[in-house]
Amino acid sequence: MNRRKFLTGLAALPLASRTLLSGGTLLSGLSTAYAENVSGKTLVVIFQRGGCDGLNVVVPHGEDEYYRLRPDIAIARPGSGVNATLDLDGFFGLHPAMSSLHDIYQQGHLAVMPTVHYTNGNRSHFSSQDFIESGIGGMKTDDGWLNRYLSLSSQTTEDLRAVSFGGLAHALKGSKSVTSIESIGAPVTGIDNEILNQLADIYRQPVSSALKARSLLKQHGELALENLFLLDQYKDQTYTPENAAVYPDTAYGKQLTDIARLIKTRAGLEVAAVDITGWDNHANQGGAQGTQSARLKEFSDGIAALYRDLGPTYMNDVVILTMTEFGRTAQQNASLGTDHGNASSWFVLGQQVNGGIYGEWPGLSAEQLYLGRYLAHSIDFTNIFAEVLTKHLNNTASLTTVLPGSQYQPLGFLA
Repeated sequence: MNRRKFLTGLAALPLASRTLLSGGTLLSGLSTAYAENVSGKTLVVIFQRGGCDGLNVVVPHGEDEYYRLRPDIAIARPGSGVNATLDLDGFFGLHPAMSSLHDIYQQGHLAVMPTVHYTNGNRSHFSSQDFIESGIGGMKTDDGWLNRYLSLSSQTTEDLRAVSFGGLAHALKGSKSVTSIESIGAPVTGIDNEILNQLADIYRQPVSSALKARSLLKQHGELALENLFLLDQYKDQTYTPENAAVYPDTAYGKQLTDIARLIKTRAGLEVAAVDITGWDNHANQGGAQGTQSARLKEFSDGIAALYRDLGPTYMNDVVILTMTEFGRTAQQNASLGTDHGNASSWFVLGQQVNGGIYGEWPGLSAEQLYLGRYLAHSIDFTNIFAEVLTKHLNNTASLTTVLPGSQYQPLGFLA
């Protein structure tokens, strides 16, 4: 039973039988049968666009130099009150706004990586984002690492294998068609059903195989419209998260809710990409409270809600990966903010994740900083991608094609 048949069957059921109840339970025995015949792994990628200040996310509270460099925005050591760092291992801790992720760390399912980047890091937002999503540090490709993975995997059906929320992420650009939507509730903003039907009629017209460009347009257009029509079946359904999970009441929170819904249908979602912006804090960044703190709470609470909502059953097949294009300067600036930097903090979480802190700590003294200003990196981001590909998505044969030039050195955060 492939995804298309499952979703078409779900759409054909009466509304009362299609409604998703608490936990995504499908009332109809028929739709349950569809769901049981579709399974697989899912990767959820969350990109903190804007360059997140990792030093105030994973706080090196055991290093005195951190407090000297940031007299106004540093996070207090553990035990210093309600706004203190949430200790992880006696040296590192999490920002106090990230208590929801701290709980997952204590359960042993959060891998913390404080020093992720690539050699000769670029400090342009767009260039660095493109390099990372291309899967090659210091180089942009027309396609992204996740699209290359989708193109090379053995799976033949394509419906809803990959969904990019809020615009098409560069990581998912390429020859393989993917779905890009704002949300399930508004899969196509500003386009009504009449226009969609007209487009569908156009794409159904025969085309000469010799006209490659037009043939590709037809292929991509048909798939895109088909997926949009299928997603439309979810639009008016109610959904109640499981396990008392509460998502942030924001676009980011709603998109994570949509991901949970798609995963629970067992519709074959392999990759989902979500953005959360607002990290470019050149001025008035704040410390334990302030601009960055508010964003970190939304970021963390959304991830924790997805983790809780899916529960151990679904999370056995799900890995959540977070990333940002670069960190910030080690020293605060005159505007009580931070400027574009180098290494930053990434996270990986899931039931199969070996929780802990990964990567050598380079230190914050003047001679240890990269170019005298920035946190040096000790984990190349491509090693994180490679471990997710090989250990979670089970793609071992074509690693050099998905991540050209990478030399995979296992980190051990996935068994």
